[in-house]
Amino acid sequence: MIRRILDFVAILIFVWTVLIIGLWIIASYIVPFQLPGESNAVLAGTLKVVFSAILALIWLWTWREIVRRLFWRTIRKAGSGAGQI
Repeated sequence: MIRRILDFVAILIFVWTVLIIGLWIIASYIVPFQLPGESNAVLAGTLKVVFSAILALIWLWTWREIVRRLFWRTIRKAGSGAGQI
């Protein structure tokens, strides 16, 4: 029981930490990004959205993979201990 709680807390801390780091990357590097020339404002805006979306998708995929592996590890442990008293 304690192990499950610690796993859950570790996932939450990791996800929030990576979320804050991702937001810092977006605010520090992606938002101030400019292409040379005035006519490229639409392209620069599109690139900002694409880069931000890629970061968000990487964050979501990482979260999914961590939770999926934890789930299957828990299922395997529960299945191997089912026949024991």
